[in-house]
Amino acid sequence: MIDKIKEHIAEVEQFTTDSKEAKIVEGLINEVAGNNLTIDEKYAKLMGELKTKTVLTDAQLVEAYPIKLGSLSLDSNEGSVTSDRTVRGTFGNDEIHMEILDAAGANVLGAIIPLKMLEINKIMSESNNTIRYSKKERNGILTFGTDYDEAVGADYQAEIRFLYDNRFYVVLKGKKMDVDALWDTIKLDDLKRFKEFNN
Repeated sequence: MIDKIKEHIAEVEQFTTDSKEAKIVEGLINEVAGNNLTIDEKYAKLMGELKTKTVLTDAQLVEAYPIKLGSLSLDSNEGSVTSDRTVRGTFGNDEIHMEILDAAGANVLGAIIPLKMLEINKIMSESNNTIRYSKKERNGILTFGTDYDEAVGADYQAEIRFLYDNRFYVVLKGKKMDVDALWDTIKLDDLKRFKEFNN
């Protein structure tokens, strides 16, 4: 029996010599062992606060959605709202696509679980390095970026996800740019109407 356990440990050690696989295993071990305690506490507290809030109405979401994003104008007169209270629109002739989910009330899991998983994730790129992931604090906001090489064939080459004002789950996608350039195209003041509705 001891020999079997040693053999299994040797297999795991051999498996984890590759850095990508090592990070996957480390993330899984941390999740199972509870080594992400501060992240767990952070998101549990946030979920508790957001559950008590009332989701904005469709009219409020449309009113809060910006008509300009940096120097780019909204491609239509207003954003459109989906059944799960996500408001979305495109800017600059579809150069940038933005979705905002109000993570209040029943929507809390749809925002908080993906953000928590992104924060726990330790993988920095796909094995062929055509998709790269990043975590970076920008203007006091923890952002999660994904850069796609053109070879991937994605509609957008850059994507950023973040939680605005501890409530609104924002997904930005940009064409023919990287994550840093995508972030530079927006101004956080463009989202200030959402902050005004956050009470």
